Amino acid sequence: MGIPVSTRIAHVFRSLARLRLGVAFLIPSVLACASAQAQAPNFAGQRITIAVSTTTGGSYDFYARLVSRHIGRFLPGGPSATVVNMPGAGGVIEANWLYNVAPKDGTAIGIVPLSAAFEGLLGGGGQAKYDARRFGWLASLNEYIGSAVVWSQAPFERAQDILDREIIIGGGGSGSDITIWPRLLNALIGAKIKLVTGYVGTANVFLAMERGEVQGMVGQDWDGVKTSKSDWLRDNKLRLLMQIALARAPDLPNVPTVMEFAKDPADRQVLELFVGRQKYARPFAAPPGLPEPILAALRDAFAKMSVDREFLADAETSKLPIIFAPGPDVVKLAETIYAAPPALIERAIGELAAASK
Repeated sequence: MGIPVSTRIAHVFRSLARLRLGVAFLIPSVLACASAQAQAPNFAGQRITIAVSTTTGGSYDFYARLVSRHIGRFLPGGPSATVVNMPGAGGVIEANWLYNVAPKDGTAIGIVPLSAAFEGLLGGGGQAKYDARRFGWLASLNEYIGSAVVWSQAPFERAQDILDREIIIGGGGSGSDITIWPRLLNALIGAKIKLVTGYVGTANVFLAMERGEVQGMVGQDWDGVKTSKSDWLRDNKLRLLMQIALARAPDLPNVPTVMEFAKDPADRQVLELFVGRQKYARPFAAPPGLPEPILAALRDAFAKMSVDREFLADAETSKLPIIFAPGPDVVKLAETIYAAPPALIERAIGELAAASK
């Protein structure tokens, strides 16, 4: 006689039960393995491209090259890093590339001026094809204090002087800080700035000051001035007239801020928006849509690098101040700016459009 049908059926059910049990144990193992792989990106043998929105020799370039010398030590696999300069349109060219073209695998990051990052909101569209909230913000390595500086032989001793009589200021491209800020000061505090545009990078404006073509520069961050022209400051060739900041910096107690000259409440609100958008002076970002484990690895690398002794020693030697802010803080700033009242945004768009012409 053969095996009874009932026995064969029972055997099949026992086999299925063992199979289900095996699968039940196997699935978590597979998922755990996949999760571990997803959470541990490896950059071995790869090169990280760090894009910069300015020419060589500027403060953004200095910070990018500082990071390029150290960031690989804090990323899995120890990749190399290289800096690529993408000047033009006040940083919009680089920001467009990072947002729309750069690979989304962690091998492309950039130092993006926040003035350029918010061009998509405050620039009324135009060339900027991105949303500042969607960049993968990694960190900022310093805070922003803008400056209005003049050549020592120019007849301007105090900030009020540029409101009382005409001064010739050198500017860059249409969207650059050193072009926009002089025009904003004219519109919002009544400055009498005659702007000469077209200089490629702040280094060329400094050269124009030395040659006597222009008398000063407005909008360059103060730490950038101190880094690139420490010898001029030492030799009293430059004079700082005004801070572009919400409050006086502790080390500049006798230098007035732009806010102190804003008499009209509506103008003051617009100034606060423009100054506030640049709180983080050296923000690094990755493209949007980066896989979360890769974004986390990059943020973690910046956080570890920012307290590393070798990195900090290099920064000190290079005269590059480090004030670290994590990427999520930059995200919060972007969200705050985008949440400003529509009427204020509309007014700011109008002022920025006029300042960019």
